[in-house]
Amino acid sequence: MNEVLSGSSFLSQNDFRLHFGLGQAKQADLVEVRWPLGLVESFKDIAANQMLVLQEGHGILRREKFNKG
Repeated sequence: MNEVLSGSSFLSQNDFRLHFGLGQAKQADLVEVRWPLGLVESFKDIAANQMLVLQEGHGILRREKFNKG
């Protein structure tokens, strides 16, 4: 579990990205997002080694694969 905090002090901005290590697993069986307004979205069988761009109510907008190397 992790959460995004948009700002933590005067004139600052936190990174909106969250990182979850999966070890040797090739996928996450379930990714659940609880948005601030109460919507809960679930995504199944998410492959490892990628970055997902999510938007509340619209699901996965973009996937970016990471190169191992």
